[in-house]
Amino acid sequence: MIVRRFLIVLGLLAGAAALVSSCREASPVGVDARTRTVVAGRGTPAGDDGDDPAEPPEDEESDSLVACRPLPYDSVTQTIGPAGGFIEVRHNWLVVPPGALSAPVTITAVAPSDTVAMVRFQPEGLRFQTTAMLVLTYDNCRVPKTVTPRIALVTDALDVIGFLTPATVSVHDHRFMKGRKGRHVIGELQHFSNYAVAW
Repeated sequence: MIVRRFLIVLGLLAGAAALVSSCREASPVGVDARTRTVVAGRGTPAGDDGDDPAEPPEDEESDSLVACRPLPYDSVTQTIGPAGGFIEVRHNWLVVPPGALSAPVTITAVAPSDTVAMVRFQPEGLRFQTTAMLVLTYDNCRVPKTVTPRIALVTDALDVIGFLTPATVSVHDHRFMKGRKGRHVIGELQHFSNYAVAW
């Protein structure tokens, strides 16, 4: 009876020793608890006092589309010829000067209901012989006071490709300027694509 109890206790001790020994060795498919993990999207080791993920690093430029309250969808189709003209789509304007087009072109401007202030133009790729102007309004958007809004050329997925040159001349057409209030940005337009207010 004493021998049997001794063997049971000895077996329990041997099992416990084996268990402790196996816990010290890393499993081939396990994760070592001492390994530093990386926070997704930031590259900052977990436990480090890195930047707040919501704040862009100070050494990076923050080219971002402005966040806006969605407005109703709007679309306008109009033909403009060599004499020039302008198209208004939901308080945004395309101003085509005389001579910018060599023949009449049917232009469609779409202002989607989205969380960015943008306009899409068709026919895509249409090029002007002289510089046209695009005016985008962003009254329904939040823009940091420390930045200057500008017009970005964007893809269908809203990735920023580049920026329009800010217009250095005012729009003198009295039809355009009549009742013009609110916040807007003007850029020189060379060809058709997708354009959005950015900073």
